[in-house]
Amino acid sequence: MSLVNKFKSGWRTLLPTCREASRLQSDALEQPLSPARRFGLMFHLLVCKWCRRYGRQLRFLHTAAHEHREALTAQVPQKLDPAARERIKQRLQSGGN
Repeated sequence: MSLVNKFKSGWRTLLPTCREASRLQSDALEQPLSPARRFGLMFHLLVCKWCRRYGRQLRFLHTAAHEHREALTAQVPQKLDPAARERIKQRLQSGGN
């Protein structure tokens, strides 16, 4: 194998496809990527506007979902007061009527 072919095959393994780049962007939201994968993703994003757009949309959805979850947990009381607990208990015993 010539030096040029080795370089080409090595370069392809470093540069992810669009499918791999989308998966890597999703993974990067949950855990840090290895330096090689991060470099490959960054290089791919330099040349692919579609993956950059997908990444922006993915980060938006990720942030919105986390904010929504935090808002919901802030609204729900952690413990029921004794009066509410007793009302629920009576309703369950009476068959919900």
